[in-house]
Amino acid sequence: PQSMCKTNRGTVGGYFLAGRNMKWYTVGASLFASNIGSGHFVGLAGTGAANGLAVGGFEWNALFIVLLLGWLFVPVYLTAGVITMPQYLMKRFGGNRIRLYLSLISLFLYIFTK
Repeated sequence: PQSMCKTNRGTVGGYFLAGRNMKWYTVGASLFASNIGSGHFVGLAGTGAANGLAVGGFEWNALFIVLLLGWLFVPVYLTAGVITMPQYLMKRFGGNRIRLYLSLISLFLYIFTK
């Protein structure tokens, strides 16, 4: 909380990285909170009751895949000097059409996968 008040939120780094002032446990809690929602608590409980323990196995595997992807993509982002995936794609492929494409595909996936 304190690091959020002190940062320059006018820049991408200030907004997404809180000026690189946050402690590791604050970053971890933020990642956990942004990933877990009511769908996890209600939906996974219902799916687990209907289908058994396999749902829990899927979630445990997702944990390892996210860590693997982090080990894969963090060095790429650091080398490129970017913070977000859209920023990387704009730097890699150029142009502003990628913003529109990412917005449309995100809307499409959000609407049709819920």
